[in-house]
Amino acid sequence: MEFQHIAGVGARLWRWSRDSGTQPRLVHAGKAAGAAALAWIIARHIPGVASDYPYYAPLGAVVAMQTTVFAGLRSGVQTLVGIALGIVVAGFTMWIGDTGIVAVALAVGIGVLVGGFRVLGEGSSWVSTAALFVLLVGGAHAEGYSFGYLVQMAVGVVVGLLVNFLVFPPLHFWDAERRIDQVNGVLADHLAGLADVLEQGERDERAWDRQQDRLDQAIADVRSRVSIASESRRINPRGALSGARARLQRDGSRFRALERVAWYTTDLTELVARSGPVSEHLGRPDEAFSGPLVTALREVARMIRGEHPPDEGDRAISELETALDASREDPSAVAVTSAALVALRGIVESERRATRDADTETGPAEPERRGLGDRLRGRLGRRRSSSGR
Repeated sequence: MEFQHIAGVGARLWRWSRDSGTQPRLVHAGKAAGAAALAWIIARHIPGVASDYPYYAPLGAVVAMQTTVFAGLRSGVQTLVGIALGIVVAGFTMWIGDTGIVAVALAVGIGVLVGGFRVLGEGSSWVSTAALFVLLVGGAHAEGYSFGYLVQMAVGVVVGLLVNFLVFPPLHFWDAERRIDQVNGVLADHLAGLADVLEQGERDERAWDRQQDRLDQAIADVRSRVSIASESRRINPRGALSGARARLQRDGSRFRALERVAWYTTDLTELVARSGPVSEHLGRPDEAFSGPLVTALREVARMIRGEHPPDEGDRAISELETALDASREDPSAVAVTSAALVALRGIVESERRATRDADTETGPAEPERRGLGDRLRGRLGRRRSSSGR
């Protein structure tokens, strides 16, 4: 019994470390420490004047130890280019002849100007830094210092890249997938809240603005994490596995569905909570189908949470469409519900597509789904014509 308790605690700690991101951070920290130590050992055995500056090798290893192998390569190359340009700037400053305050100001000014080119990326800040180091630390031994600085940084970058490539090369699929699940929960809560607003007839525009800001930030965060997951496959031996490719395709499909669902959800918010039924009762739907609309919103929210398949959302939407077809209200009274129906159907189809197609099929929707908007527009047109007569 005691062993089972200990095992249960261990399993919970393992899940917590994975879900919180502590686990990959610990691995990354261990690799960075090991790479810095290895770079320091190698740097002390570099022949020539470079051996006088071994402390730059661990710094180069840290620079190259990024969250992905490709990012480390990019950062390392950009840093070395930035340092080389900084050495050139320092050489130009010393060629002018001044070694005092004017030289410092000139080195920093030119370094910042040169570092402003976007192509340098992370190397941009190293231009002025390297120029200052060469000018102030190198001093009378600027040539030897510049050579040793650049060589030892290069040694550290190479060591960092090799450690990151060979020792548990990172794949960030889990982080992206966990965040997608979280944002799905945010979307579901948003739709459920929208149903409550519609049912109670009360709105809070500031609350919706805060919720929309939260949703926009969450989508931007997911986009960044999916991009990192995609980048983590590049120059990564683990990324060449077919399972990694399929997982990335699946995550990309889920994210694109997430973006579409977020767009439809924002549209529903504008329709229902801002300019529709809750906005001073403008276009408030008849009670005969306001109830089915609330039910449909809640069923779609449950579908997004994964509590039931898209078929349940289809069933609730079909009941709403039946109630809308049976309505004899003026066209202006059902316009909001008709538009909301299209948005709800779009959410369900986006979820179904993401579930069904791991390779992100992006063709046109099925004929019966594609004609829904045309049917609704035709129905509204006929009602407007009859009301005009």
